[in-house]
Amino acid sequence: MNKSALRKLFLEKRQKLSRSEFWMLTDALMEQVKHFHWDGYKMVHIFMPIKNKNEVDTFSILSYFKLNFPNLKIAIPKTDFENLKIENVLYDPEHTILGRNKYDIPEPIYGRTVPAEQIELVFVPLLAFDKMGNRAGYGKGFYDRFLKTCRPDVKKIGLSLFDPVDRIDDINEFDIKMDACICPNKIWVFNNRKLQI
Repeated sequence: MNKSALRKLFLEKRQKLSRSEFWMLTDALMEQVKHFHWDGYKMVHIFMPIKNKNEVDTFSILSYFKLNFPNLKIAIPKTDFENLKIENVLYDPEHTILGRNKYDIPEPIYGRTVPAEQIELVFVPLLAFDKMGNRAGYGKGFYDRFLKTCRPDVKKIGLSLFDPVDRIDDINEFDIKMDACICPNKIWVFNNRKLQI
């Protein structure tokens, strides 16, 4: 199946989730998040969820990190739609003020920017992914461009409420594969590099 068809299919699947189903899947996904050895990282990038698209609730991950890994630094994206780029802003749970951009995505109003090369792991948003670690995002290419600016050994971790499809048909040379994807019932690992799971 191609990315366009997958976007439509998985957006519909998400929208059909009841609130109780959504939170049950989120709770199960959070249990998988806890399998990682997060104390091995100093700086991670986390995308902010699009609530009206039932995107994975990354605020749950932020709360988990604040409670259990208070020394872990978090960067969150501020989007430059004119140049289709992401700026990394240091997140402080006590002081960061979030607004909403034109796509209703929470993002920091201001804050200290973080160079991409300081980030060791990126949580990558997606609509669907396949068993080889390819992903279908929203189609703008923000994260593929952003990941090219990161250091070569940056870990790329997807978050999905649903399991993978067998194969995404229209992968191109600009698409960057994930190292792993965390789902409610399993962590799918695609790259043999040590992920500290």
